[in-house]
Amino acid sequence: MIIANSQLIPEFQYWFSQFVKTSLVNKYEIPIPVEVDPAFIPKGTVVELLCNENFPYDDYTYLYKNEDRRQCWPTLTAQRLNIYPGSQYLVPATEAEGGTNIFNLQADDFLMLDVLLAYRHDSTALILVDATATIDATSVEVITDATTGITYVYASLDTLDTALSKEIFLYLQFHLYDNWELYNTPGIVSDCSLLATCFEFKLIDDYFSYMTNRDVSFDIDCDDETQGD
Repeated sequence: MIIANSQLIPEFQYWFSQFVKTSLVNKYEIPIPVEVDPAFIPKGTVVELLCNENFPYDDYTYLYKNEDRRQCWPTLTAQRLNIYPGSQYLVPATEAEGGTNIFNLQADDFLMLDVLLAYRHDSTALILVDATATIDATSVEVITDATTGITYVYASLDTLDTALSKEIFLYLQFHLYDNWELYNTPGIVSDCSLLATCFEFKLIDDYFSYMTNRDVSFDIDCDDETQGD
């Protein structure tokens, strides 16, 4: 099969490459993407928000446009993309610049991305409540206490409509409360979209790292009568 075109989002390739290289579980041996020089990686994007645990920015960008000036592409990137005549090199852009929602993010995605942004800035000022049995099955509530500055988020897997928003909810439940049991399902959460698929890989890897680092002691006390010779 001949590939007619391709699209490259450099920071997505960069951050997912960092994950694949350090992944402990990587069961299916995902190939490490070709690295893009960090000098070409834009800052403060939705991809970095998902992948960088030290995300320092007050906001994130999610719109992209094709960078037509091929002379601005990294040399190795240009060599590879030029193999395919319809290739695109996508860079962050504003709506006025013709930026598009390339990842097709929806309302629940933005809601939980904002919650994730709050967590990145100050995890102690965020309380995420699994409200499966306490709120309407179609609603998510975000309440900020003006006095304490603490944000309360009432949500559940049932109240979120998109794969990525559910995964962010699972990620925060785990990193805030070591709650991994919500992921106890025979299926996967991802809807096969690019962001959701890669973020679920990261989530599974976090679970795996946590489980393998749990303390198991073999210093077992037994009565003399039950000990072997």
